[in-house]
Amino acid sequence: MPWPLRGNPHVFAARDSAIRWMTEFGLLRDDRSIEDFADWRLAEVGGFFFPDADARQCALAAQMMGWSFLPFDDQLDGPLGRDPLRVARVCTALIGIVHGEARGDATDSPTVRAFADLWGRMVQGASVTLLRRLRHHWAAYFSSQVTEAIDRVDGFRYADLDDYFRLRVASTCAFGRNDLGELWGGTEVPAVLWHHPLLEQMRHLAADLVALRNDSMSTTHEDVSGLHNAIFIIERERACDRERAVAVASRLAQAKVDRLIALEHHSVPRLLRRLDGAGQQAVLGYADILHHWIRGDYEWERLSGRHKQHRVLPEWATTLLAGTHGRAAGAGGSM
Repeated sequence: MPWPLRGNPHVFAARDSAIRWMTEFGLLRDDRSIEDFADWRLAEVGGFFFPDADARQCALAAQMMGWSFLPFDDQLDGPLGRDPLRVARVCTALIGIVHGEARGDATDSPTVRAFADLWGRMVQGASVTLLRRLRHHWAAYFSSQVTEAIDRVDGFRYADLDDYFRLRVASTCAFGRNDLGELWGGTEVPAVLWHHPLLEQMRHLAADLVALRNDSMSTTHEDVSGLHNAIFIIERERACDRERAVAVASRLAQAKVDRLIALEHHSVPRLLRRLDGAGQQAVLGYADILHHWIRGDYEWERLSGRHKQHRVLPEWATTLLAGTHGRAAGAGGSM
């Protein structure tokens, strides 16, 4: 891929800030969890995604990335992720925080309480328009976790990659994090341009590329935990082995890179010719946000120790998301 990797100069201070914040909320409780935070390069990936963020924003990015994994995403690989009712209750609380309808202070979930503290600081300075977009995309992210919980219980498997990518764009919070790129060191894209079909196509290509990269790197864990993965879908669709499926995914990713490059070489200039200086800056800045997203994820997946082996939650972490008072509805529970 032709886009350069950029880092953020504030990343080392951001790492320290994130560790302090996560420890304060009980999201890191022992030396091993702190070592994992560093080994997984969660501050670094925030710096890759948001290279122009200032020191405060870079610290927020590190906190956001730290919150997203052990305290949230990894919780759903265990029994909680097979209980749609409990997942829906937790995600309803998180969506309430996003929309300003509720706070997480009353819950005994450390993850929810931490997000209540984080969200307002994350969106500080966002325009009304950008805040609406952030709320929509982060609510979709949390809603997608309920979809995945239902899929786990039902044993549902995607037969088509395009259908899968429609879920994956939400479950990675791709667009929500791209939105933050506009706020944290980037240029806000006016609604009249953000909804342009060209920019829509570009961000979907970027989201698919990150999904393919992540899925190809996480099979060691997901062979055990199950659920959806592009590599598994290709194996079923092509009736092929793992090596062949990874090769197919690699070719598909390269085709998406080539398509994005072609759009930027041919279609973007045509759009730019009809825009004023501010519009041109916004479109070009948005392309850079997508480049940082793709290139930063590619490098992070290479450096991070997160995918070395199947991950098992430590005992102390098993109630971070559901809390100690959450009552299991049973794997067959319905909403």
